[in-house]
Amino acid sequence: MNQKKIGRFISSIRKEKGYTQNKIADMIGVSEKTISKWECGNGLPEVSLMLPLCDSLGISVNELLLGERLPLFDMMAKMGNTMDELVKQVEYAQLKYRIYKQYGIDVTEISESKFSAGSITYFTKTDTGKYVVKYFTENSMNHPENEFKLCSFLRQKGFPVSKIVKNRMGDDISVDENGRRYHVQEFIEGITYDYHEAPEWLMKESVKLLGKIHTVLKEYPPLSEGIDKGFFCNRTIQNTLQEYGKTLNQAIENGDVQIAFRIRTNMDILKKMPSYSFNMEKFTYANTHGDFIITQLVCGKEQINGCIDWTTSCRHPVVWEIIRSYVYASPKCLDGKIDIQDFISYVEVYLEYAQLSEYDLENMGRMFFQFCAVCNFYGQYYASQTKNRSIFLKQADLSSKLLVWFEENIDNLTKELMQLSVK
Repeated sequence: MNQKKIGRFISSIRKEKGYTQNKIADMIGVSEKTISKWECGNGLPEVSLMLPLCDSLGISVNELLLGERLPLFDMMAKMGNTMDELVKQVEYAQLKYRIYKQYGIDVTEISESKFSAGSITYFTKTDTGKYVVKYFTENSMNHPENEFKLCSFLRQKGFPVSKIVKNRMGDDISVDENGRRYHVQEFIEGITYDYHEAPEWLMKESVKLLGKIHTVLKEYPPLSEGIDKGFFCNRTIQNTLQEYGKTLNQAIENGDVQIAFRIRTNMDILKKMPSYSFNMEKFTYANTHGDFIITQLVCGKEQINGCIDWTTSCRHPVVWEIIRSYVYASPKCLDGKIDIQDFISYVEVYLEYAQLSEYDLENMGRMFFQFCAVCNFYGQYYASQTKNRSIFLKQADLSSKLLVWFEENIDNLTKELMQLSVK
């Protein structure tokens, strides 16, 4: 791939259109200096910027990568790979150069994680070892600046967590040429189970680990609030119904019949569900992982080799994380139905390593029912621009199934959980 040729091509097409470098920069949201760099052949556009650039210039991505205009049939003949394959090659080549420049690590192979939701995670190989490169989702729930110190603390306590590599400047977070933040961590050997694939041993070991995390992190300075005391004040049933109305229109316009059906079902449940009122101050809050879920656990033979991705570390009500971790891991929840006795056993294991109050046990199910009700996960799916946005749809579908189950079974679940407070 000839960067100089591509640069000259960008320059010539821009001039044909009568655009200045500043005009193109404004159109695609980069600096004029960046456009100049590309045209001088000193770099290529990030993959995420290729399509906007091509749209502004009136060319195809194939033409951009070849550095010349092509009639359709000539283009097909000259392209040895599909456009997607070639774009992937460019993406990986840029990443290899970036990691070498900022870390001195010479990457030989790259693959992409299929489990990341929002963030983008790459697995890399070198002649001396393996690394993980993670690009963070920039939102209020992610705090990658906390991850290095927190993981260092937990490793000193014997927990199997990520080990983040510092770059050439001695920083644990790097910034690429487009201002996106990422970090590099050592690879943890093992396998990762998908939703509802947890074997029996992992169900027990994961909730044991969660209880230990909540207990040991009492020694750590308070993290930022996750689900805070204003969470349900800001997310009311009425507000959620209004949001669902907009999302329903999106589903109908897109021809997403199944999604539209589930949204209508959710709205019907919201209109009938009990009006719960929680005293959030009475829940047990703890420093925690923030997104403790089966896909964040790297497993060996009947043991957890690593608990990864601590960018969402925060203070949560512990009951939220307990029940959430169960419904995403247990094969018995595949259809969004909670096996009450199995879940009680899960909570009992947790109680061997951490404490829950009577209020926690009485309101655990109710709180998660309310959480599923007032969070418009289908709206999150439609709003996402990430290439792995299908994970958001998977989460939204599970939440909808859980709403149906909770509507019929919340009282039985609450009764069984409350029995634990008298044992």
